[in-house]
Amino acid sequence: MTAKQRVRIRIESRSGSETTVQKAKGDLYPKGEHTYIRYEEAQNELGRTVTLIKLETNQIRIIRQGDVQAEQTFVPGEKRVGFYQTAQGRMELEIETHELTSTAEQGIGITRWSYDLYASGTHAGHYRIKLLIQEE
Repeated sequence: MTAKQRVRIRIESRSGSETTVQKAKGDLYPKGEHTYIRYEEAQNELGRTVTLIKLETNQIRIIRQGDVQAEQTFVPGEKRVGFYQTAQGRMELEIETHELTSTAEQGIGITRWSYDLYASGTHAGHYRIKLLIQEE
């Protein structure tokens, strides 16, 4: 696969007994050893946001641009610093990733990870994410 292709994206986020599901359509494209997935989030009260997910061998990076800006990096066994910014202000995030597994082939398939999130130094929750990418 060398050109971008249209994909369906499903993100399940679990924290405690709560599960949220986000669905979108976007573009998947390879670049070197990495796979990128780009999609526009559903319009909400925070405005328009475009998300870029960079899938690497043992790392995931999520960059959000637009009315919401954020950056998070997930590396198993490591703590990484990120941020979340809206018109109301900027919040520093710390992400401690516990596990990251993927059965995806060139981005198509399932990637899962779990992490603890700290916002401005306070524990904000433990999260389990399932990212499902399918060809459109």
